[in-house]
Amino acid sequence: MLTDKLLTLAFGLLFLFMIACGESPKTEQAKTDTPPVVKEMSRSAAFLDYAASTTMLQAELARLATERSESEEVKALSTEMLDFYSHALKQLQQVARAEGLHNSLPDSLGSADRATVEEFGKLTGAAFDERYKAYVYTSQQSQLDHYQETLLRAEEEEIRNWVNEMQLQLRARLQLAAQYDSAR
Repeated sequence: MLTDKLLTLAFGLLFLFMIACGESPKTEQAKTDTPPVVKEMSRSAAFLDYAASTTMLQAELARLATERSESEEVKALSTEMLDFYSHALKQLQQVARAEGLHNSLPDSLGSADRATVEEFGKLTGAAFDERYKAYVYTSQQSQLDHYQETLLRAEEEEIRNWVNEMQLQLRARLQLAAQYDSAR
């Protein structure tokens, strides 16, 4: 009889302890039913992140090309690309500040972009030059496509102005590259 009372008391204390600690079965169920809160990036913040990432990658690859290229043509191209993308990044930072989205900009290359730079770093000579020229063309075409989509959705005037200017510049560079390739 004393043992039964002690066991009842022990289980009662254990139950009270579980309730006090919030570990009741009902509390556990409530914890698992509540979905996690995920903060969604605004379209503008997501675009700025994309634009800054691609611009930083282009600038870094151009910097690498100015150091590693054997071709004078590619050195000239990479110097122009370095100037262009460095200037574009500064303008983008100003746009982000004006829109109150400067915290949306990455301050360094992401892991995939670093891997791309490392991949280029392993190339030498003509293989590097050809890969860099092809990359500049395809990535700028991809940027143009993305920027066109952004113009359809962006509401902020500063972002729209930056995108329009970038499109003009990218189209001009792609036309020059096409003219150069057709003259060869």
